[in-house]
Amino acid sequence: MSFKTIQYKKQNRIGIITLNRPDVLNAFDEQLVWDLQEATKDLKEDEDIRVGVITGAGKGFTAGADLSERESSWTSVEDSLLRGFLPTFENIMKMPKPVIGSINGPAAGIGAALAMACDLRIMSDEAYILSVFSNIAVVPDGGLSWFLTRYLGYTKAFEYAIEAKKISADECIHFGIANKKVSSDQLQSETMAWAEKLAKRAPQSLSNTKKIMRNALEKTYLETYSEEAHIQNGIFGNDQNREAIKAFLEKREPNFD
Repeated sequence: MSFKTIQYKKQNRIGIITLNRPDVLNAFDEQLVWDLQEATKDLKEDEDIRVGVITGAGKGFTAGADLSERESSWTSVEDSLLRGFLPTFENIMKMPKPVIGSINGPAAGIGAALAMACDLRIMSDEAYILSVFSNIAVVPDGGLSWFLTRYLGYTKAFEYAIEAKKISADECIHFGIANKKVSSDQLQSETMAWAEKLAKRAPQSLSNTKKIMRNALEKTYLETYSEEAHIQNGIFGNDQNREAIKAFLEKREPNFD
């Protein structure tokens, strides 16, 4: 697939989406919104792809919305958020495979929300997340208020949002926002090594664990318990389960191809 504002490639069952407007720190113009929406839809629907990666070209993940854009089809900010950005966030959060956010620099504004919509995050030591909105007298969007309060709690989330304070890579590790922090020159190789490792695991385990844990944010303990039991009943004893058990007993890596 060919896009104007992103690079999208597939290798070793991994789909890699790179935001590609490095001259403006990958800020979102309308074309990037549509390109990312289409690419994440393909990533979601491609059954040969088992792990997704989203990153940015150049020195940043994304600076958020491109405030210099003067012409677009949006009828309002709300229209851009609901018709433009929301399908991408839904694609990431609902696709039956993990998505790694490889954060190579600033992830600001709605770019911070994009980073936090991913299931897993690996950050360079120079990267940070920033709710920049209060600097231009608006509120967080892209669901960033939801993400930040769940990771930081209300008090710290409110502080970081209203003061537009950077959440450094070290702080992201501390708060559980990021899974890993590496040097900038190791980010790409470490991201791919992690993605390749996950791509070898049982697809049904990855997809159903993601589904259960995403849902658990909104469900009670008993509702989650019931969902686990229902899904477990449906996959226990099937081909992937039998291969995993056989590989365990034979002390080898399972083959889910």
